[in-house]
Amino acid sequence: MRIFKRINATIQSNFNLFLDQIENHEALVTEAMHEVKAASAQATARLARLQQDEDKLAARLAELRKDAVQWKDRALKAGTQDEARALECIRRMTRAKEEAASTESQLTKAQELRARLVEDLRGIQSRLDELQRKKHTLATRQFRAEAMKAIQSDGTTALDEITGIFDRWETRVSEAEGYVADPALLTDDFELAYKQKEDDEGLRATLLELMAEAKH
Repeated sequence: MRIFKRINATIQSNFNLFLDQIENHEALVTEAMHEVKAASAQATARLARLQQDEDKLAARLAELRKDAVQWKDRALKAGTQDEARALECIRRMTRAKEEAASTESQLTKAQELRARLVEDLRGIQSRLDELQRKKHTLATRQFRAEAMKAIQSDGTTALDEITGIFDRWETRVSEAEGYVADPALLTDDFELAYKQKEDDEGLRATLLELMAEAKH
């Protein structure tokens, strides 16, 4: 029983140490990944707002370009017949074009920013997936390594010692089996003589019956 206690104590102590190491490493990695995921979630929310801003800028740009064309047409229609009205139309056309140019610049910057953010989010997700796979791989490798180390004791593995126990057990069983006599040797000679006589009497009776039948 002492060997089993020693094996159990060795496995338990090494396994507890291994669990502490695994828990520490996984806790650090998990915490870091949670922070990255939180940042990614915030960036995703920001991306949605950027898309809304971009849509508003695009709609505003289309409206300003339409206004510029409309004020130009009005200025041409007023022509020289109503110079003051025509000049006001030109002024408003110019203002619409200037605002359209500014809006277009803002839209371009918003599109570029959104494109970079989309690319960054893809990179973050790709990195998270890679880290998750690496985490599982390292945890599996460390578990295997520490599990093998945990069952080693004084240069001899517990599995080897257990195998030796089974070998010695089998040897003892084989030795015990050797003391068991052949069932044939345990037959009672006295009983055997009676059985032989009874069998002979039965055969003799059958013979007499056959001879009697042959005479008829």
